[in-house]
Amino acid sequence: MTYATKNEINTWTQHIQGVCGEFETRFDGQSSLFIGEVKSFLLGQTEIAFIKSNASFIERKPDILDRVKDRFCFLILQYTGKMLLKYRDETLFLSEGDIVLLDSDEHIAMHPQGLFSHISVHLSRDKLFKQGITTAHFGKLISHNMSAHLLKNMLKTISSENIEFWYAEEDGNAFEDALIALIKPTINYKNIRASDSLKLKAERYILENLSHVNLSPKIVANHIGVSLRHLYRLFVVEEQSVNKYIQMKRLEKIQFELKDLKNKRISITEIALRWGFGDSAHFSKIFKKVYGISPRKYREANKL
Repeated sequence: MTYATKNEINTWTQHIQGVCGEFETRFDGQSSLFIGEVKSFLLGQTEIAFIKSNASFIERKPDILDRVKDRFCFLILQYTGKMLLKYRDETLFLSEGDIVLLDSDEHIAMHPQGLFSHISVHLSRDKLFKQGITTAHFGKLISHNMSAHLLKNMLKTISSENIEFWYAEEDGNAFEDALIALIKPTINYKNIRASDSLKLKAERYILENLSHVNLSPKIVANHIGVSLRHLYRLFVVEEQSVNKYIQMKRLEKIQFELKDLKNKRISITEIALRWGFGDSAHFSKIFKKVYGISPRKYREANKL
């Protein structure tokens, strides 16, 4: 079945709740600009949803008594776009290709950074637990091993068109069983955890120091206690340089502030300087290259 709404947040919320359980949605822009699409399918006993939206905030509160409680856990691939996800006591930053496993009984707060799409598979809670995959393993999954690579590719290649064309009753629950089989070694891949921990420390330090114009890979490497070459290796796995990561995070902060009406009297140059860009002309060039529009036109387009 397919649901699509453009303007009615309440209709979108009802559709999401019908597929994924009691999630609430907020949109801070003009209602006419809202985008919300959901396509859901049943593969054997496994529900899968293709979700696309530009919602500002999506939340599921803990201990909700609904159809998913104690039955399903959400395996989510961030297909496009970026999102800040608050889950339990963690703040997770999701980029394209990241995968998270979430417990429907926990507090889930999503803060999309613009338009996003993701694939959500509702895995059997009982099956996961029987395979030794408990809530202690939930959260952002390690993505730098063979099983995770296969898991990501499996999710990326599936689409509503593929399901409609290929899926047959004989397939049964093979899709869910294959996903769980790949999740198990992924959560137990100990050697990558150390690298992930270092990268997380690097990312956290960068996010905390974006406003410093002199922030550099060398400073980051010194802070987390690794060589500059080691730091580069941590980021190159995802084909993203340290400098590019710093630049993109600065742009995301500026993008958010340009949309905030509280900053309407603050010049674009001042906002750029606030987030570590020392040259306003260089900033404008980079912003337009990434977002396809100048900072001034972007601010005007997002006025209420």
